[in-house]
Amino acid sequence: MPKYRTGLLAGSRAVDINAAISKPINGQKFASAFVEAYLSPAFGARSKSEIDMLVFTCLIEAKAIDPSAPVYDLARALNMTTARARNLILNWQLRSTAVQTDLRQAIVDALGKTRFSKDGTLLTFGIESPLLKEEISARLRRKGVFSDASFSRELVKLPVEAFVEFLDEIVDEGTKKAVRATLVKDKQLPDNSFKALATGVLTTLGERIAGEAGVQIAGEMLGKAAKPAAEKAVAFLSGILTGDVKGATRNISKDDYFEE
Repeated sequence: MPKYRTGLLAGSRAVDINAAISKPINGQKFASAFVEAYLSPAFGARSKSEIDMLVFTCLIEAKAIDPSAPVYDLARALNMTTARARNLILNWQLRSTAVQTDLRQAIVDALGKTRFSKDGTLLTFGIESPLLKEEISARLRRKGVFSDASFSRELVKLPVEAFVEFLDEIVDEGTKKAVRATLVKDKQLPDNSFKALATGVLTTLGERIAGEAGVQIAGEMLGKAAKPAAEKAVAFLSGILTGDVKGATRNISKDDYFEE
């Protein structure tokens, strides 16, 4: 059986699914969960796809695999394509997450860990979780924004203005008010709305590194001249997404704001 790397079960240590499921407590959990579900509604009544889903769910319940691990690692562990692994994860997430669950905080947490890049006039960021990726796409579509997913199913690519509209929806009002008040008071920026200020800052910083199409804002591939703008962009977004107002506004000045 291929090795599976999981952050939940053993940090960065590769885990053998066979070894994990052979432990008495894990094996008992898997067997009990599988038999109970397989016999409902009747033995042999489930389709192959439902049996696959059942086995996947039981492996999670037995702590043999970690559904939050990278899709590629999971695909290697189960000896399947990444597309199939992603589909299993999405179906499991849909079934295990209550319909009324508010996913905004989960989206904020995911965006706070991702890396953003600027490609021309578009902002690009990655979301590993299939459920959160679909949730973000659905929220954007409800606003009439259709992101470009032609390159990768994990990447979201959209105009800065559309991303700010999205931020305005998921970031709590207290953080938005505090960011706006700090930028206006301490940095002498125009007394505009949160959306206008965020759009102006992200547009300005993005244009400074626009020549580096597709590179990460984190600065790993950027030249020294662009690195300050890159660091500012990361700090600004991370601060907003995590509620760290001081971190978001600390390095933003009048020169970092563009107003049409």
